[in-house]
Amino acid sequence: MGRRIVLIDIDRHDEPLTVEVDELRDTVMVVGVPNTQVKFYLQRRDESSWFEGSIGGRYFIFDPTRLGKAE
Repeated sequence: MGRRIVLIDIDRHDEPLTVEVDELRDTVMVVGVPNTQVKFYLQRRDESSWFEGSIGGRYFIFDPTRLGKAE
């Protein structure tokens, strides 16, 4: 697996999910939940959009432009 990133649950901002990036393309990211066999896709419309995806009834976003910036 690759580097770890933090996904934000749009309904539960205080319950982020840390995942590992398995594959990254322009509009699709495949991520895996550490220490499990769970993998899912995040998609975006274009390179200026957030990645979005859902798993287990939760909806997550990831903004790659915020990497390395303070919250």
